[in-house]
Amino acid sequence: MKYQFLNKTDKDMSNIEQFIDEFYPYAQKRLSIDKPVTIILKSDSDNAKKILGKTGYYDPDNLEVVVYVDNRHPKDILRSISHELIHHAQNCRGEFDDSGPLYQGYAQDDDQMRKMEMEAYLLSNGDDLMIFRDFEDKMKKEKGMINESLEKKDLEKKIAEILKQKQTKNKEKPQPLQEKTQISDQQWYQQELYKKLAKKWSK
Repeated sequence: MKYQFLNKTDKDMSNIEQFIDEFYPYAQKRLSIDKPVTIILKSDSDNAKKILGKTGYYDPDNLEVVVYVDNRHPKDILRSISHELIHHAQNCRGEFDDSGPLYQGYAQDDDQMRKMEMEAYLLSNGDDLMIFRDFEDKMKKEKGMINESLEKKDLEKKIAEILKQKQTKNKEKPQPLQEKTQISDQQWYQQELYKKLAKKWSK
């Protein structure tokens, strides 16, 4: 099921579109999406200035995922798209059929909508299936950006180098003078002899 991409900003979002081209088939299969969706990127400078401004929303009636892009890192935009696609998958399952209108605070007032919102957080990038994170790691491995065995070897090599440098520095440092706590047998004998002679001749 193909998606439609609309860039309603004045910015070049081709990097986001290119990523979605790879991500959407993965998400579609993982989430069993069986209805077309339109992914829309919007710009809203006033919204971007608000600390608690909107990052995106899903319109179940028009099957639209809308995400705001102003002053956001591309990865953050992609996470929002992933989150809203969970809601689209819920809509494909018919879970929006009996829901009321989506208003501010619906996740606190409506138990069903709250459960759906929780699922979207968990599945998109939380502790459950982690749709976006799994795809990100899969893509990095395929493109050679992640090589766990090499990373481990590199780490072990760096640790060995640091330890070697530390040992070399310690050898180069002048060692502090230490008090002699042990004496040889000959020194002990001489000291004892001196004590006895001193005692004898001091009488």
